[in-house]
Amino acid sequence: MAEERTLAYLHWEKLVQNNDFAQADRFYEKMKQEQQLDAEICFVMGLWYRQQQQYGQAADAFVQGLILKPDSSDLYYELANTMREMGSDEGAERYYRHCLALRPDYIDALYCLGQVLASMEKLDEAAEYFCKALNQAASVQEMIAIAVELSGIGLADQAIHIYFMGLLQEPENYYLYSNIGIELAEQRDFADAVFCHEKALQMDENNADLWYNAACTYSLMGEAMRGLLALEKAIQLDDENRNYALQDPELEFLQKHKRFWKLVKASDKE
Repeated sequence: MAEERTLAYLHWEKLVQNNDFAQADRFYEKMKQEQQLDAEICFVMGLWYRQQQQYGQAADAFVQGLILKPDSSDLYYELANTMREMGSDEGAERYYRHCLALRPDYIDALYCLGQVLASMEKLDEAAEYFCKALNQAASVQEMIAIAVELSGIGLADQAIHIYFMGLLQEPENYYLYSNIGIELAEQRDFADAVFCHEKALQMDENNADLWYNAACTYSLMGEAMRGLLALEKAIQLDDENRNYALQDPELEFLQKHKRFWKLVKASDKE
């Protein structure tokens, strides 16, 4: 039986390496019927099913894996992610908690559970898990992601504090300055907000996101000319910013000007 299982695994592995999903799917079902599965096969097939947007099969594969390996934090984590894809915040919350019971320092699970709790309006608990994730953060990029989430649930001061912590590690990180500028503009501290945006643009003047963020701040300030010039630059660098600008409430002041509509309706393809 051990030899047969090894041969089955090798055959399935070859199908995966060849990116032959249909055959791998059929062989996986055969192994399940013959009780030849192992947790690794279930894990990989779960990811593959989810990639194919076959969420029910993905969830079943992860559950099958957990039957074989009930102490796998990774299987619980991916099952929780699948629940989110299926629109079940309650299921996602349950399985992220199972994951964290096995591995309390799992930063991705901490972060994702914070997101789920925030979407369920459990804001205090969401903040708790974002802060736990921050304690595990190993990079400035992770710190930025957590700060953005904290800002989204109304904890702007904590977000700004994290951005400044990031600057201690990466003083030339232009996204940190840009994000601080966004937060300060929301607090109507426009002088410092503009300073931060200009600092970011000095570091990378060809970054569409930085120009767009600056445009939002100028709009909130009531600075139409500077806002429109920044938005024009953002659109020149990334045409997708036309669509964002049309739906962005922070650009409401700019929308009062004809130049705004010329910018967002213009098309290089026309």
